[in-house]
Amino acid sequence: MPHSLTARQREYLAFIREYIQKNESSPGLDEISVHFGVKSPTAHKTLEALQSKGYLFFGRDSISGYFIRLIERAGSAETVIEIPIAGKVDKYGELFDFPEELGHFPTLLLGAEPGEVYALVVMEDIPQASLLSQDLIIFDQGKRPQPGDICIAPIGQRLFLIQIGSKTFDKEIDSLEMAQQYPIPENLTNPELEQRLNWYPLAYDEQNHEYFAKIADEQHWPYAAIPQEFIAATALRLTRILAF
Repeated sequence: MPHSLTARQREYLAFIREYIQKNESSPGLDEISVHFGVKSPTAHKTLEALQSKGYLFFGRDSISGYFIRLIERAGSAETVIEIPIAGKVDKYGELFDFPEELGHFPTLLLGAEPGEVYALVVMEDIPQASLLSQDLIIFDQGKRPQPGDICIAPIGQRLFLIQIGSKTFDKEIDSLEMAQQYPIPENLTNPELEQRLNWYPLAYDEQNHEYFAKIADEQHWPYAAIPQEFIAATALRLTRILAF
């Protein structure tokens, strides 16, 4: 059970919460020290008190650096979730070093289950999708994919980022031309139709057409609509930071 806080500890907790909401990352010890006009050992001592009272956890690792995780109490209007960094993405949108524990960072997410979300770090620019090196993409394994979503899906035995273009009318129609208009007709959203997903590799363009064609051939993977259960996870958010 959490213990009562001093006025100063409440100020620290409020600053950390507001910082995470604004920046989608936790403040460094030096930033906390500067904000409160104290030396680092003093700030560190206050964080230790908050940790011992069950309000946060802090530490450092080789990938994420210094981090703070808030432990929000029941009834809070917000939930800060610690997002594990589970893999990397190359310039073709292929996943590697996945699933691995490469680090973590706190962020505010509404309606997501902590055990269902993870992030991938983009290691090279993917201009086709306006993604930059060191971008972090948060994925949710429980989110149902919709047209326009970025998802993780297998091409044979390899995992790639793909984008959902549209849905088929039902599981028997393969047409890649059938795009839904908004508002989506109610009969097309009926899960009993088992609609499949029209898709394309996120990093695809005319210049790398041969690359993806070769992979599809090697993996014996026809370019066709896929069942929704093929989707491993759906992107929730992009986090862009200056350094990682």
